[in-house]
Amino acid sequence: MPMRIAVSEFSTPCWSFHQDVIKYASRGINNIGISRRKVEDVGSSEAIDLLFEMKMGVSSVSWAGGFTGSDGLSFVDSIDDAIEAIVFSSQIDADCLLIYPGGRNGHTHRHAHRLFENALDTLIPIAADYNMPLAIEPMVGPESSAWSSLNSYRSFFGLLDNFPSEYLGCVVDLFHCGLDKSLLDLFQDNADRIRLIQIADREQVKGRSTQTKLAQRLLPGVGDVDIAFWLDGLVAASVDCGLELEVYGARNQTIGYEQRLAALEVCLARHPLAPTPRATA
Repeated sequence: MPMRIAVSEFSTPCWSFHQDVIKYASRGINNIGISRRKVEDVGSSEAIDLLFEMKMGVSSVSWAGGFTGSDGLSFVDSIDDAIEAIVFSSQIDADCLLIYPGGRNGHTHRHAHRLFENALDTLIPIAADYNMPLAIEPMVGPESSAWSSLNSYRSFFGLLDNFPSEYLGCVVDLFHCGLDKSLLDLFQDNADRIRLIQIADREQVKGRSTQTKLAQRLLPGVGDVDIAFWLDGLVAASVDCGLELEVYGARNQTIGYEQRLAALEVCLARHPLAPTPRATA
């Protein structure tokens, strides 16, 4: 089954929710990665109606989490927010809800890990009640410090093994893992857990700055990630999920949104295993 092509609303931050849905659809992109903040601007009822009217699928909902307090919420408040996100994601029949553990925020690695496990113990049964898969994103490096206290891919997949695959999966974000081709085997071994593939390029950082310099998300084809290698490998493992463009940040500020969407089309046109979106009149 072909991967479902999508665009994250983070790729077009200044467009409204209505603009995102309509403009994506006009380019033949029939799935969207939803930003909860944009939904808040229009209200959930209006958002649900527009998605239904435009026959727009939802590849992901971003996001809930920050259980370490790194996002400014208490543990209890972050749990309540995640439950609210699960309910909304179920209402729009999303493929998954993205969950982030939160940065260390002064905690030891062990305590931060325990907080996240406690959160999952609470949320997984609720996700099962609403038939809504949760997906967490493994990320290692300086770009991940504010988002996740899970600091290795092996420990990440070890955590996944403690929970049912139906309701806890993972995200393959090529920005975070794409430069390390050795990780493909690990993802292939966990193919049944993959709920979303996010496309973004990045440059290889060399020398001492590798551990300190923050990389930037780039349009596919601009950096050093071998996107075709990853798509070939994930399709070979029978991964069936959304394939979502997510680019933002300083390096993309001068690139128009239509140009960003076109870059996704060019990327996928080079890859026969993923369908190329076709614009509509």
